[in-house]
Amino acid sequence: MTYQEVVKDIEGRIGKFKSKGNVRIRKFLEKNGSPHKNLKVIHVAGTNGKGSTVNFIKDILKEDYKVGSFVSPHLITYCDRIKIGDAEISRDDFADIGEFIINRESEIIEEYGALNLFEFLTIMAIVYFEREKVDLAILEVGMGGRADSTNIFTSREKLISIITSISMDHMEYLGSTIEEIASAKAGIVTEGGLVVTTNKDRKILRIINKEVEEKNAEIFYTKNLESEIIKSSLFGIDFKLKLDDWESFILTQIGDYQVENAIGAIYALYLLNKKKILKISLEKIKSRIEKSTWAGRMEIVSRDPLMILDGAHNFDGIKKLVESIDNFKFKKLHLIMSILSDKEHKKMLEEISNYTDEVVFVNLDYKRGTNPEELKREAADYGLHAEVMNVEDAINYYKEKYQDGDLILVTGSLYFVSEARSVILNYNYSI
Repeated sequence: MTYQEVVKDIEGRIGKFKSKGNVRIRKFLEKNGSPHKNLKVIHVAGTNGKGSTVNFIKDILKEDYKVGSFVSPHLITYCDRIKIGDAEISRDDFADIGEFIINRESEIIEEYGALNLFEFLTIMAIVYFEREKVDLAILEVGMGGRADSTNIFTSREKLISIITSISMDHMEYLGSTIEEIASAKAGIVTEGGLVVTTNKDRKILRIINKEVEEKNAEIFYTKNLESEIIKSSLFGIDFKLKLDDWESFILTQIGDYQVENAIGAIYALYLLNKKKILKISLEKIKSRIEKSTWAGRMEIVSRDPLMILDGAHNFDGIKKLVESIDNFKFKKLHLIMSILSDKEHKKMLEEISNYTDEVVFVNLDYKRGTNPEELKREAADYGLHAEVMNVEDAINYYKEKYQDGDLILVTGSLYFVSEARSVILNYNYSI
């Protein structure tokens, strides 16, 4: 099969669904040599920040270890979900492993049904990492945790579980309360395992702690660490963090919310080093995290005009986004936005309306996109004048209106950010 044929196959599969477990992926792997048992894993769950945390850890460790990483969704192609170091899985390997999975799926399909899209891609990442004999695999949970396709590892394989910021999202699948959602995320904790969380909310921590106690795990909280942002601008962030002593760190990435994700990554690696599970010095962590970049997350794609992309795909993401842009000195905010239908779009619009009086909504060629005409009507309730355009017209519209000192912000789901990014980077803007 070709790469395109495998992509066509997986895009025809069911994406998300309610599940009481992940039996199907376990059975597939068991019938095919259990390659997941040959990996050493760092597992990252959460609502926001888990992809950034995976990326920070990958960028810190990639020079000393052969590191595989698996994230979702993809920004450009399916291949950018699965990497070793900075190198994406090749289309040839994607096609080869994809064909292998399709051919072997018949062994489970009668009893358990067909693999869904995320199960398929998780298996592909596991098979690829095992074939390439990575030293370490960093895996981002797809949606929940307990029933997620990635939650198939025991404490024998898993070095640490990291639980990033939890908020209301995917309620249709994970539950209608923050406690239910936290319980789903906390399900990645393994018996006797090591856990780091960046959460501070007592309701969430109560649920995580209950899981930790039941599984005799050991938990560490970044909320117990002293930290301070020294400087935050369009050129990066300086912050300090107290571990054994006060340590200074610099991020090239912008957006204050990235400090929380960075601290989660730093603390996890600090603990793994202290427990002699991995060998990584604070000096290496400092120098490498400064160089870490993450496309589509508070990414400056142009400085003239100033244009930022951010995949703030839910209410918590929007809250953190506007907290960050508060640090940036701009005259007028020009907003281009698209929101998926299963998000709290009224709350998101209300939050962003404090920073601008107009917005352009883009209609996603994607089944989960909210009808932009509906968003336009809702925006009016919060004093926002709204237009509906395609991505290219929206960019041109604000290009004409842009004046020195303004900011063009493109935000919404990563599916939308991906589409916008490909259009924007075709322009000859100065970076």
